[in-house]
Formats: sequence, C-alpha cells, structure tokens
Amino acid sequence: MSISLNKQSNIDEKTEELSEKLDKCLVLNESGEDSLCFWAVRILQTCDPHEKARLTNEVAEKWMSGEICQIGFKNPPDQPKRPEHLTVIDPAKIRRGKGGTLASRVALLHSLANIEQWAMDLSWDIIARFSDFRFSNGSSLPKDFFSDFVKVAQDESKHFVLLDKRLNELGSHFGALAVHNGLWESATTTKFNFLSRLAIVHMVHEARGLDVHPQTRLRFANQNDSESVKLLDILYEDEITHVAAGIKWFQYTCQQNNLGIIETFQEMVKKYFKGYLKPPFDTKGRSIAGMTEEWYMPLIKPGQCV
Repeated sequence: MSISLNKQSNIDEKTEELSEKLDKCLVLNESGEDSLCFWAVRILQTCDPHEKARLTNEVAEKWMSGEICQIGFKNPPDQPKRPEHLTVIDPAKIRRGKGGTLASRVALLHSLANIEQWAMDLSWDIIARFSDFRFSNGSSLPKDFFSDFVKVAQDESKHFVLLDKRLNELGSHFGALAVHNGLWESATTTKFNFLSRLAIVHMVHEARGLDVHPQTRLRFANQNDSESVKLLDILYEDEITHVAAGIKWFQYTCQQNNLGIIETFQEMVKKYFKGYLKPPFDTKGRSIAGMTEEWYMPLIKPGQCV
C-alpha cells in the first residue's frame, strides 16, 4: 500500500505534535510539586537527615489531608544523598557493642538511627520507583498502597528523630560514629522487581528488626536505661505494622498475578537475598504482622537449631 507524500507529511506532523504533547505531560508530571512522587524524590535527594525527617513528616501530613492528591511520576536517584562529613564504611566493620557501657549503648542507638534513616529512604524509593507498576491484568497500584508506605516513611522519620534526641541526651549525636550502606544494597538488587523489593526490604529486613528487639531491649534494661527501653518499644510496635504492610501488598500482588503467595516469597528470598535467614526469630511479633513460621522456617540453613 502506498501513501502520498502530502499524507505522509501530515501524519509525521501529527505524530510529532502528539509526541511534543506527551513530552510536556511527562515534564509536568516530573516537575509538578503537587505530586507525591515529586516529593518522594526531593526527600531522597535531601542529604541532611534532620531535614529529610522534617520533609517526610510534612509531606505525609499533606498527603493524608488531601493537600497532595496526585501520585505522579518521577525517576528516583540510584542512591539517596548523604552529608559529605558522614563516614561510611563496610557493614562488617561496624562495632555496635553489647550495651554494657555508655559508649556501647550510644553505638547501638547510633546504628539504629542509621537504619531508620535508610528506612525513610526505602519507603520513599518504593513509592517513586514503582509508581508506574502494573499488574498482569494492566491495573495499577491502588492509592492505599501509597498511603501505607507514606505512613511507614512517617514512622521511620519519627524513629530517627527520637533516636537522635536520645543520642543527644547521652552526649552524642547522629554522625558522630561511622555508618554503613548495607540496606541500600538490597534496594539496588531489587530495583527492577516489585515483588522482590517487598519481600527483601519490607519483609525480610523489617522482620529482622523484630527478631533483634528482645535482646537489644534486654541490654538496655540491664543497664537501667529506661528511657532507651521506652524508645525501643515504640520502634518495635511500629515495625510490626511495617512488616504487615509489606505482607499485605506482597499478598495482593501475588493474588492479582495468580501466583502462590508463600511459594513466591520463598523464591524471591532464595534469588535476591544473600544466604539463609538466621534464627532466633521473634515468632510472636512476626505472627502479629501476619508472617507465620511457614513463611520463613524453610529458609534457614539446613540442620541449624532454632
């Protein structure tokens, strides 16, 4: 079939005009301050952790009140920004101590503050990175998904502020000690797969926070540090809801895509997580969140005592 030069020219002009309109829409979506993704990326690009926490709380309040109502789209950075003065070292070189001295307790709290800083970023990253995710039937993520992870981000910002306040009360501050970027390695590994991101970051790592809570709490309690114990209990109660959010949307995604839920979770862990899951497990906290033993017990090292 042949097309006249005039007709072809008209088609080309209309195609170019449509392309320009689409480009303008994309630019508006990427730069519009009325979208959630715009602010998610702005927070990821904010290097000061205190400003990051402040912005997180402000944006969360605006989203929940309806002042920000558009999800939008904006590409997140490969890695969140950090202050230049922050000393970053290999995770294996971090010394947390056992809580027997003031310096050791400060090191533990500092390590937790670093985790909460990354947790803020991880919540905003899943919002921005997967805002255009589609299920196998072509449908997009419900607005409730974004609301859930905005709430998680807000909780993490609260945790960071509380931990930094406690560090100040103990004569230190966040940034006084070296930190690591270990959590972001999992974000990088899972950046192209929504189910793996939920499984590894928002289920495996979040649940690990529940597992270490009893021993960490005991270390502070043994030193009569009641203020830190109260703080740790706040973190623990919130983290249960964060694990529940990961499970909720992992289950929803599997159901939308006709996948076995627990089988798919175990497949994601084996593929995207390094090594085995390590006991002891906080079975009570995990169970409250909706993660019963059938989810994770097959993922421990064969023959390992629980």
